[in-house]
Amino acid sequence: MVPLLLLFTLLAIVGFVISRWIYEYVGLRQKLSTIPGPTLLPFVGIVLERMRIPKEDVWQWFNDLCFKFESGMVLAWVGTQPIVILRRPQQMEVILPSNTLITKAATYDYMKPWLGDGLVTSTGELWFSHRRLITPAFHFGVLEEYGAVMREKVEIFKECIESELKTDPKAPINIFGLVVKYTLDTICETAMGVNIDTQRNPESAYVKAVHTYARLTVERFYKPWLKWNAIYYRTNKGKEALNAVKIMHSFTEKVIRQKQAERKEKSFSNKELSDEVDEFGKRKRKAFLDLLLSASENASNPLTFEELREEVDTFMFAGHDTTSSAISWGLFALANAPEIQAKVHKELQEIFGDSGETANSKQLSELKYLDRVIKEVLRLYPSAPMVSRRLTHDTVIDNHHVPKGTFVNIHIYQMHHDPKVWKDPETFDPDRFLPENIRSRHPYSYVPFSAGPRNCIGQKFALLEVKTALTAILRKWQISSVLKPTEIKMIHTFILRPQNESLELYFTPIVK
Repeated sequence: MVPLLLLFTLLAIVGFVISRWIYEYVGLRQKLSTIPGPTLLPFVGIVLERMRIPKEDVWQWFNDLCFKFESGMVLAWVGTQPIVILRRPQQMEVILPSNTLITKAATYDYMKPWLGDGLVTSTGELWFSHRRLITPAFHFGVLEEYGAVMREKVEIFKECIESELKTDPKAPINIFGLVVKYTLDTICETAMGVNIDTQRNPESAYVKAVHTYARLTVERFYKPWLKWNAIYYRTNKGKEALNAVKIMHSFTEKVIRQKQAERKEKSFSNKELSDEVDEFGKRKRKAFLDLLLSASENASNPLTFEELREEVDTFMFAGHDTTSSAISWGLFALANAPEIQAKVHKELQEIFGDSGETANSKQLSELKYLDRVIKEVLRLYPSAPMVSRRLTHDTVIDNHHVPKGTFVNIHIYQMHHDPKVWKDPETFDPDRFLPENIRSRHPYSYVPFSAGPRNCIGQKFALLEVKTALTAILRKWQISSVLKPTEIKMIHTFILRPQNESLELYFTPIVK
């Protein structure tokens, strides 16, 4: 009798939970019914349709979905999770400048095994306090030290291109893979002060782990049944992801411990950390980790060892893929626009003449036309084509009431390509960013680094690295592309990548 009663009690509880869940789901659908969106199966949403699309066509499919509705605001469902898609500046203006709507959507939670509560994934007071602590690490004076690393690594980058050309000078080069190695080399030394020499040693276990985890995380998002860690980490893919995290954490922790030991030794010997020199007697540059340790030691609430690791890992994650995307798409865009490329070459000749020396910061700052080129590249190919938030309170967007808990996807790429926002949006035109053309635009019509309190803290770092790389390559070569912009297929794995990570370009030496 008792087991039977227990069974009925359990069934009643399960029935109550399911009925309440259905009731809340139906209520949520009613609240969001005013927002246009595709007709989808209840409880399933876009999941089945998304799974039927070949990987190389997913980006185009999603792009078409965004432009299917004239309002610029689209409601889609991933299972029972509502997602509101925005692509108009006035809609983004509700979210981006807000100091309260700063919580990232659950997609970013998939990065927490690696990044923990670093700047990308954290929210609330923790995010505010860490942001304040980290901001000085991107001060103009510090960027000059980072820039010195970029200039050293870009010389190796050029050597790698020359090595490829020696095999067959007339054959195209897949520039994307070389750019990724350059940015990883740069970020490892600027973030941790460690030279992993990725460009010459691409078999690094750390590098492989970074790419593995990013790929697996994006694959996971469109499989709702894997959102629970208890299930996912029992699968082969989940175990592979955890192994990648173990490799990355082990590497970062080793570097932090080494840095802490060095600082402790210096303090015991009463030496100034700023006096530290390398084996050649030159003052050692300060990496992001050095600055973070100094700031933390002087803070009223110092960072724990785990928090230090999380912020360094976050800088690694956010600082290499985004810049590799921008550099690659910049080369691709210029390779398909010979007239614009010719103007860049002319400006470079005016600044550098026939000098073969690496560009310094002052020279880079004088390249005003290249500045506009880079801005236009980031309009056409924003490195992070979308950012996502979870609403922490009910919000009104374009007269639609969007309830707390809804995910809001801010589609930067689609907004940058919206003909209602930009005239002839597919045309590559750097003059869009002449001062007289900027004045009349909506302040949220161009947000390649997001905007508001959660804008990209490292955007000046990224722009400096992009400019350094483009300058170094275009001073030495003219470039042309195998594919045209209309022929290239793109994929979205946190950043905007070319399909199969392939961008093939021809390189022709500039005769001086």
